[in-house]
Amino acid sequence: MALTSPSFSMLAEPVPMANQPVIQLAGEKFETFLRSDRSYPELSHLLGVGSSAQPSVSGTTDLDYPSLSAPSVGLSELPLLTPIRQSPLPPELVEQYAHMQANCMMGVFPEINRAWLTIDTDIFLWNYDDGSDLAYFDGLSDTIISAGLVLPKPNIFQGHIRFLLCLATPVEIVLLGVSFTRPHEDVDINDLGRSEMHLLPDPLFSIPSDNAHMLSVEAADNGRIFMTAKDGCLYELVYQARDGWFSRKCRKVNHSSSSLSFLVPTFLTFSGEDPIVQMDIDNTRNVIYTRSEKGTIEVYDFGADGQSMARVTHLSKASILHQAILIARTIDRSNFHEIVHIAAIPETESRHIHLVAITHTGVRLYFSTCHFDSAVYRPPQRPDTLVLVHVRLPPGFSPNAGTQRPMNVHAASYSKGSTLLSTGQAEGQFSLWCLSPDAFPFQASLMETQINYPIDHYTWVIAEVRAQSTIDYAVETSRGTRQLLTPEPNPPAVVEQHTMSSSKYILLSSQGTYVVTRLRPVDQLRQLMLNNSGPDCSAVENFFRLHKEDQACATCLILICSKDPSDAQISEWATQAFFKFGGEARLRLGVEQTPTANLGPAFGSTTPVVGPGNTSLVGSPGFLSQSIRPTVASTPYPQQRAGGHFFPEAGSDVMYSGRFRGLSLYFARIVRFMWENRLTLEVVMHGYHGPKEQKVIDLAFERSELSWVLEEIRAMRAFMEGHSQLSAVAEAMHLGSTGVPFPQTPYARPDSVLGGRAGAQMQREQDHRLREEAESLEREALVALFQLVSTTSEVLALVQLLCYHQFHVVISNLPKDFQDQLKTMTLRDLVLNGGDTCNILINALINRYIGDNSTTDAISSKLRELCPSLYSRDDAIATKATEELQAAVGAETRSNKGELLQDSLEHFKQVNQQLNLPAICQEFYQARFYDGVVDLCLSSARKQDPSNLAVHYYRNGKPPSDLQGMHAFSARYECYRSVTEVLDKLLTASTMATASAVPARPGPPPSPDPNQLTRDEAERYLEDMMQTCLRSDDELFHVALYDWLIDKGLKDRLLEISSPFVEPYLQRATQYEPDNLQMMDLLWMFYEKSRNFPAAARILSKLAERRTIDLTLQQRIEYLSRAVMCAKSSNLRTSSASEGEFLYDLEEKLDVARLQLQVFDSLVRDQDNTDIHVQDACNQLNNELMDITKLYGDFADQFGLFECKLALVFSAGHSDPDVIKALWEEILNKEFNSTVDKSPASRGTIIGNKLIAQGKLYVSSEHYFPIAFLVSFLEKKSCQLDLSADWILQSLLKVGIPLQKLHSVYDRLFKAKNPFWQTSRNPFHLLRVIALLLNQFCTKPTHVSGLERRQFVTYCLDAIAGYKVELEATAGRPQVKQMLLTEFAQLQIKLERMLQNP
Repeated sequence: MALTSPSFSMLAEPVPMANQPVIQLAGEKFETFLRSDRSYPELSHLLGVGSSAQPSVSGTTDLDYPSLSAPSVGLSELPLLTPIRQSPLPPELVEQYAHMQANCMMGVFPEINRAWLTIDTDIFLWNYDDGSDLAYFDGLSDTIISAGLVLPKPNIFQGHIRFLLCLATPVEIVLLGVSFTRPHEDVDINDLGRSEMHLLPDPLFSIPSDNAHMLSVEAADNGRIFMTAKDGCLYELVYQARDGWFSRKCRKVNHSSSSLSFLVPTFLTFSGEDPIVQMDIDNTRNVIYTRSEKGTIEVYDFGADGQSMARVTHLSKASILHQAILIARTIDRSNFHEIVHIAAIPETESRHIHLVAITHTGVRLYFSTCHFDSAVYRPPQRPDTLVLVHVRLPPGFSPNAGTQRPMNVHAASYSKGSTLLSTGQAEGQFSLWCLSPDAFPFQASLMETQINYPIDHYTWVIAEVRAQSTIDYAVETSRGTRQLLTPEPNPPAVVEQHTMSSSKYILLSSQGTYVVTRLRPVDQLRQLMLNNSGPDCSAVENFFRLHKEDQACATCLILICSKDPSDAQISEWATQAFFKFGGEARLRLGVEQTPTANLGPAFGSTTPVVGPGNTSLVGSPGFLSQSIRPTVASTPYPQQRAGGHFFPEAGSDVMYSGRFRGLSLYFARIVRFMWENRLTLEVVMHGYHGPKEQKVIDLAFERSELSWVLEEIRAMRAFMEGHSQLSAVAEAMHLGSTGVPFPQTPYARPDSVLGGRAGAQMQREQDHRLREEAESLEREALVALFQLVSTTSEVLALVQLLCYHQFHVVISNLPKDFQDQLKTMTLRDLVLNGGDTCNILINALINRYIGDNSTTDAISSKLRELCPSLYSRDDAIATKATEELQAAVGAETRSNKGELLQDSLEHFKQVNQQLNLPAICQEFYQARFYDGVVDLCLSSARKQDPSNLAVHYYRNGKPPSDLQGMHAFSARYECYRSVTEVLDKLLTASTMATASAVPARPGPPPSPDPNQLTRDEAERYLEDMMQTCLRSDDELFHVALYDWLIDKGLKDRLLEISSPFVEPYLQRATQYEPDNLQMMDLLWMFYEKSRNFPAAARILSKLAERRTIDLTLQQRIEYLSRAVMCAKSSNLRTSSASEGEFLYDLEEKLDVARLQLQVFDSLVRDQDNTDIHVQDACNQLNNELMDITKLYGDFADQFGLFECKLALVFSAGHSDPDVIKALWEEILNKEFNSTVDKSPASRGTIIGNKLIAQGKLYVSSEHYFPIAFLVSFLEKKSCQLDLSADWILQSLLKVGIPLQKLHSVYDRLFKAKNPFWQTSRNPFHLLRVIALLLNQFCTKPTHVSGLERRQFVTYCLDAIAGYKVELEATAGRPQVKQMLLTEFAQLQIKLERMLQNP
């Protein structure tokens, strides 16, 4: 049986990462630094070009080319380029010069680290770094006039052909294959500089040139090959794998004329020749720029998709000169005469500026191919014009500039804002100029450093070896297409210097190669410390002034975190500089305009910068204390970019130190390309068992990129861990090597009236307090940043570990909805809000091991090592426990299974973190490890509430104000719930009906489920588990268990429990829920069962008296009856007076309750139940017990319930004869009236039954059963209604009235001579009844006891004699009289016989 839950899910979910709120706040703060790195202006803003219709000029002020050697800057030794390294031509090539006859050309292929030289028909290539690996091709018969290296189109050539070498002669154009081999195994296949190059001996393609002399060859990134010719046309060499119907395998297309020009030989075309001498391709926009020998610049557009071609426009030399003169009116026009170089400005550098042209005097002319207005956003447009928008003069045109300026520029290079110029005449001195803005990032106008070096020879060509980036923003990766949010435009060098190598330039001359490297700021800092043997020098201090503390500290961190063993000393020096010059935290006070420039007043006035002014700072350095815009500037001050600022803490009260800001900036720069980009992408992979393709989710980044970022973050984290100074302010922060501190501006309140020493002392104390507060705030920010760095490191380590285990395989086992969610997640999401996601990923990783029945020790150890906050010690223990649980499922012997289950239990109990108890208990249930369920849940409950707050909360009545107790109580109850859920399952299984033996379908019976419990097994396990539960001493667990028993209707089982917790449980239950009758019932039952009868009686009494609609009157009477029984049982055991009184009270209450029931029944029986008053009365009688007075007045009397009134009078002991007689009369009259429609016999029977029923209730008391009155009243009624003569007599005998007493009553009534009888229709009615009475006695003498019988007979004989006398004396109705006389005579005989024979 496989586990239903993965291992890591055995911990409760979600499991938040450590200090998640702090990390989220740190992430929000960190993102302000991320945004600050984006708040740099693009090139058009730097040049002050607001629109294409408003051209501008710059280079005329000192601020355009600040002098770093100025005393206020003190960076005269700041290196911009490495010393020029010269490498001579290979000796074999020098010998070839002697054989030259027609033509000689040189160039550089930086893509393959090779320089090339053509001498007549031969081409030579060699490694320009050291002159090695010389290769050549001599298979042509005509002079080579141009050469170019291009990437081949995909799926045309074999894989070993890495490049194509295009050679053009006056007769033909050929394509040669270029391949590389590794000289030994330790050379990477992509390290072309160390690999050996081979030229294939046979051309791949060859076509005639048609006498078109090709002067340059370039290729677009998509493989299209373009050539410029002496005839002033742009050609394309088109090749394909095979010939088509209308196209050859290889052909030449002229894009400067008709689209059918390839059909017309070149010698038949006629145009004024202006040879195109240079071409540059903008691969970001798919645009080609050409420069002719006469200075004309043309624009070609090969489409947004890169597959078309159109000639857009051109600008002649005269037009360019005219526009330049209009823009720079004060500049001599001779500076614009000759353009020597053009360079495309890619979209990553500027949206609006597209081309730069360099003149022979070093003037840079910036062009745009579209009309634009920076104030109005427009989507990217295809080129439609060519307009000059800015003129940038070289150094030497400002008022205070020296005499040196670039002259006779014959070679140039432009890339990412930096310009290299080679100057000098063929027979004179030569110089190399470098103009770079790298030292002045984040400025509002373009500021450049300048330097020039003397070189020995004339430079034929300058080629840049593009800086290599650790991070590839290319769309295509080795696994598929990813969409990265690339920064546009590209950030300054200081922002990306940690990922970019230094740009290297190759200068070719006839004597060899010059190799020079343009230094990044980090390289400059390294060189400054090397030159001065450490950071204790003014040069390093001034470097911090120039770049500002935060940028300089971020630069230091690159050196500090370097893993190169040769950088150990540099790293130590950089650490010293970081703490020495990193500044301190300050509070913002007042509202003063302070600059965010990194120059201060170093150059006489502050350059405007991008970003708002900031409030003044306590103890802020003097060189940051004021900002003054220049009154005259050659570059107009542009509007600030939306949202741009360089102080991320601009809205807070503290200005963090440069160290903190440097740390934040460095971390932002490390992770920025991952932070907001999606981590995954869908890739297509082939199946293992066939060509079928399937889409899977894989990491969007290369493994090398991930490893680099992770290593950098770990190095940064190690630095933060190893230097406690980061959490405290270092002393003597500003002291330099000479002991002179940074200039400080003392803070004083403008309104201060304190003076003298006392005022100064107070000022110092205030400054100290404010500084301490700022330091405290910064320490908190540092802690949060460290936690963010640590968490990011762990998250990336987890991702890397997933990659080692085949990322796409691990992800494919996760639910589809989670995979969809993962597709949209960035590193930011995973770090700041991805706790649950990380848990699921770790879970999936571990589940691979468990699913393969492999041990998890190794992966758990690795996870603990790499991401301890994501995968804690508890996670590792839970994983081991789950592994043992999985092994127990497949154990072969019962003993082995028991040991594994017990080990799993013990490991789960060691976990301090909250467990996923439902999942674990489900597994234990499947393994029939029920004791383990109880043990684990009770252990978890104790860990949830080690201080027993829940017990205190429970015992104190669950007060709402005790939030801690409430939470503890809820947490413990959640643990107990897992136990009751297992009990639920066992209870269900134990009560499940046995399956029918009748088969549902033909065939053999189905095999039984081995995991299905039988009914007997379930009952046994249930009882065993109950006994285990009851052995616990956890009071709250007993409470939860008892709740479950009650919920399941197992009240009897609860009452069978012998535990000290039952009584308190029931007592508190009745206190917490006083209206819960079920709990009250259980409490008195418990007391009754435990023979605590007094307590049971009192609870029963309370239940009976409870005013509630949940009880009926009958139930109240039952409660009182049980209470009386319990009280009597208590009296048998105790004889206290109080118990006796209580019993007496109970009995009285019971009597009254019965009367109330009588009233209720009478209302229901005799009244109209649809009457709302009757309904209300019934509800009142049901809802509470009432006293006699209320019953009589509000119910019996109001509704005419005379029987009830009589009963109430009887119960109250009220013996007013008139009242009682009136009640009897009402009762009897009601019966007479209700039987009017009955026959006389029926009426007598009905009324007699009523008399019997009522008479039996009161016969014991003559006050409440007035026999004489009743006989008189009834006999009169009977006589009037002519009813039978004996029904009254018989009824009274049944009531229990002695016969002799009845005779006495009738005798007195007869002798009273009531006039009623004289006037009635039957004056002898009473004598008739007396005769019947005596006849009843004669027939059954036992009506009178033997002792009284003789006396009664004698009395009757005397009475009969009197009756006979009265009859004889009475006149009228002779027949009736004679009949009565005869009957009395017979009675005399019988009575006399009874005297004779007793």
